[in-house]
Amino acid sequence: MKVKSPLRLTVAILILLMLVYTGIAGAISIITGRPMQFGFWSRSGARAEKIQDFIVAGTDEDGIRTDLILFCRYNLTDNAITALQIPRDTLVETNRYDKKINSAYGTAEKEQRLFDEVEQVVGIRPQKYVIVSFKAFRELIDAIGGVEVDVPIRMYYTDPVQNLTIDLYPGLQVLNGRRAEMFMRFRYNNDGSGYPNGDIDRIAAQKGFYQAAMNKLLSGSTILKVPKIMSIISDNVKTDFTGEEIMKYISKIPSFSMEKVKILTLPGEGGYGENGVSYFFHDKKETELLVKENFKTMEKLTGATKTISPKNKYVKVKIVDATGIQTEEADVIKVVSDLLGEYKFKVISTEKSERIQDKSKLINHNNKNAAELLKAVYSGIEIQDGLELFVADEGEKEPDVTLVVGADFIS
Repeated sequence: MKVKSPLRLTVAILILLMLVYTGIAGAISIITGRPMQFGFWSRSGARAEKIQDFIVAGTDEDGIRTDLILFCRYNLTDNAITALQIPRDTLVETNRYDKKINSAYGTAEKEQRLFDEVEQVVGIRPQKYVIVSFKAFRELIDAIGGVEVDVPIRMYYTDPVQNLTIDLYPGLQVLNGRRAEMFMRFRYNNDGSGYPNGDIDRIAAQKGFYQAAMNKLLSGSTILKVPKIMSIISDNVKTDFTGEEIMKYISKIPSFSMEKVKILTLPGEGGYGENGVSYFFHDKKETELLVKENFKTMEKLTGATKTISPKNKYVKVKIVDATGIQTEEADVIKVVSDLLGEYKFKVISTEKSERIQDKSKLINHNNKNAAELLKAVYSGIEIQDGLELFVADEGEKEPDVTLVVGADFIS
């Protein structure tokens, strides 16, 4: 639905302060708070609440294609947002002749088809959408006094059909709304020249614009222009966020900061398909790894809410992290240790395995019932058949049970 009053104010602030937007939308999100936790988990090991996955997309002048697409995750509890740039030419599996993801919005299903194809690429289905027009972008950039950008190359392109003229010289300069649109829409010059590495360089240039726009939108001078900005955005935004949801985001405005915004780019490279059409071919394996490290949550690691058995305090546990996650924010051992501590188990040792285990398991050693007690917490995990004797290193205590946390425990 087209957002109208009385949600006009709330939608405007949502777009301005929550969404990291590209050259079409210009709206951004800024978050602050504790150091960002992998998968948006709190230090206590309890699952962070209110994770929201959504799409921010900007339509071209005819409102059919989405020239720029962002898959975003916002977490109200941890005050963090992660955005993944999806190139407009990304190849998707579809029955359409045009197999580029930017044409999904032009179908009869519109948002749902866009959801389908973003899920196909990212592996996570968005929950909400925000669609913004070029008109909103131009007016927003003008309202904040332009954005300073280092234009990397000469840009000159004309297209009478789209009534589009791009004419920019290289160098550091302040771009107003119209010229900022030129910068964000540029792909190649009339003579065929352009970015040396095609869409890879184009995405990098757009990312630089995001950062510059964020800094400008957070400057003190912009605060005085908020009413104008809100009016521009609210008249040009289509979203399915409810008023109640938006108000929750607004409550976080006083603590917003640039430090908790992460912008990522879909891995892959440009090329040509069998039909001679140019596409962006995303690297499925690298995409899976990127999503696993930056978007997947460790929901299963928190276990279930069960009554604490008085026998738990007698159980000695060793934790082995065999998930293969390498990021510093992804402290699997910390999450599991904290939870087991809450359940009164004794974690006597931990280990990070270099060998990735696809499936998690519980291994009994000296106490045949120990694994059953842990299974009361982790109901989905399997106990390994039979007993496996534990040989302790010198000075190491022998556990009753070893919990091997595998890749299947990352949801």
